Amino acid sequence: MKALKIIGIVLVVIIGGYFIWQSTLPADYQVERSTVVDTDPATAYTYVSDFKTWPEWSAWFKRDSTMKAEWGEKTVGEGADYKWVSANSGNGHQSITGADENESLATHISFEGMGESDGYWKFEATEDGKTKITWGFTGTFPLYIRFMGKHMDANVGPDFEEGLEGIKGKLEAMPKEVAIEINEEMVETIEYYGISSEVEMKNIGAFLGASYGEIMTYLGEDAMNMKSPPMAIYSTWDEETGTTNMTAAIAATSDLKGTDKIIKSSNQTGLTLMAAFYGPYEQTGAVHGAIHERVATSEYEIIGAPWEVYVTDPMSEPDTSKWLTKVYYPVSKGGTESAE
Repeated sequence: MKALKIIGIVLVVIIGGYFIWQSTLPADYQVERSTVVDTDPATAYTYVSDFKTWPEWSAWFKRDSTMKAEWGEKTVGEGADYKWVSANSGNGHQSITGADENESLATHISFEGMGESDGYWKFEATEDGKTKITWGFTGTFPLYIRFMGKHMDANVGPDFEEGLEGIKGKLEAMPKEVAIEINEEMVETIEYYGISSEVEMKNIGAFLGASYGEIMTYLGEDAMNMKSPPMAIYSTWDEETGTTNMTAAIAATSDLKGTDKIIKSSNQTGLTLMAAFYGPYEQTGAVHGAIHERVATSEYEIIGAPWEVYVTDPMSEPDTSKWLTKVYYPVSKGGTESAE
């Protein structure tokens, strides 16, 4: 009994000493790495804020062939999320909890049975026209394992470095110039069903996705009678307020008359300037700019709201460089209106 008592005292002393030691260590940890990439902040932000690009550069995906992603309903920008399952690395969940377009991202990651951490990204323009990308990770360890905090930088830092190098390689391999060919095209009348709203530019993707789903549900079986890929009509575009008045439109043949929310209308017909663009949606701004430049230096005059037609289904083609978007501007030529 005396021996057991001594062993008990020794254990108490050891455990007590351990927790006293742990209490002297910082509970919080931070890991941060940066790199400079020869691209602009908007392009860097667009690439990183799409979770579906992460398997292309993430050290964790590349290292573990058993890691499989299960994408959420939204994979780009604030509210995006995915789960992963892995026979080697365990399971978890990551989400984008905040986004300041072209400037920063906030993320939250949960490791199944291993705690949680918060992440952050910064995209800063440098004086020489490049972008400094910073990736950071913060968290708090409970008292009994605070000693792990001192090892986080050494354990996670190299993975951040490898990931950032992967991002750098992908971004710098992208074409620096967007090839834009603008042609005249006559368009005929197409009836569509649409939902119109004033939308913050950063929420355009979410608005379009939700609206297309609502319109397709309303059309029911008539949704099979689509006459065109999904469209978006931009009535106004205000850079100062960061808002646009727009319509998400599905062109389909149906006897349905529409509702208070879902309008039935038709496109503007006649002469247009049309540009076909292959690339991510975030780069279509260059297409609109090119058409405006053409109009400013020619006899054309814009006489109506432009629209975009999203020819490629992003759910069936993960490579954004292969996404085809057609941009139309109704115009008159030489003072004669050619669109109705």
